[in-house]
Amino acid sequence: MDNKNTDKITQFETKLREKNKKKERGIVITSAVFVLAALTLTGMYISNTRGSEDPIVEDITGLQGDLSGELMQTPGLEQIEELQVVDSGTVENPGRTGTGSGDDSTTSDTKKPATKSSNTLSENTSEETTEPLSEEAMSGMVEGMSLSFSGMNMLWPVSMDNEILIPYSMDKAVYFETLDQYKYNPAVVISAEVGTPVVAVSAGRITGRYWDYETGWTYEMDMGGGYKAYYGQLEYMQKDEDTYVVAGDVLGYVANPTMYYSEEGSNLYFAMTKDGKPVYPMDYVGE
Repeated sequence: MDNKNTDKITQFETKLREKNKKKERGIVITSAVFVLAALTLTGMYISNTRGSEDPIVEDITGLQGDLSGELMQTPGLEQIEELQVVDSGTVENPGRTGTGSGDDSTTSDTKKPATKSSNTLSENTSEETTEPLSEEAMSGMVEGMSLSFSGMNMLWPVSMDNEILIPYSMDKAVYFETLDQYKYNPAVVISAEVGTPVVAVSAGRITGRYWDYETGWTYEMDMGGGYKAYYGQLEYMQKDEDTYVVAGDVLGYVANPTMYYSEEGSNLYFAMTKDGKPVYPMDYVGE
């Protein structure tokens, strides 16, 4: 009985191994089929892709050739530059510029390129035109003349409608609210909102631009004839020291008041002197 059972077990194991081998072969074959199919599809895709791209490449190449041919028929940048004309038809060579000093590398038949500005005529304008002088040009005219304030027809630095907070007074003391005291006042303290433009009262030269604890940022301006003007409590100052100005030029804008005038509020501190002595500014304002 034992031998028979052993034989049966051996036969069962043999069949089981053969069955497993068949399954393994089936799996291998199936895998190979899948791999072969994938390779076939990939090859077809690559073939189709190449086939569809070749005409496009040819079209692009042909288009580039056409464009290159057209560009060769148009004037190049150098040709266009050679055709630039200045004034009366003289041909301009943009590759050369002159300094006007006589020792540059320009040839005798090459003109310096014409430049345009707000005070010059354009190249295409045959008739003379008159344009208003710029602020810089007017300042230049003032610089070329000696300053001589006549003592009359002076402008007021802000609107004449603005209230006088503290009047000029050198013969008796006046009250300063912030300081809570009476003292002489060599200037006119004029009420003005922060940001109000302040203008030059006459032609002059800026001889000082400085910070003062009482009057804040301040301008000193020489008016000529021994007269000087002082503008205090400013911000956004527009002029540098040693700059010439004309009457009406904006010098700066009213700033927040210093601690000496905190109760009076924002204001313009304006003073004048004649030969170093305070004078009453209102005496010089034009009607």
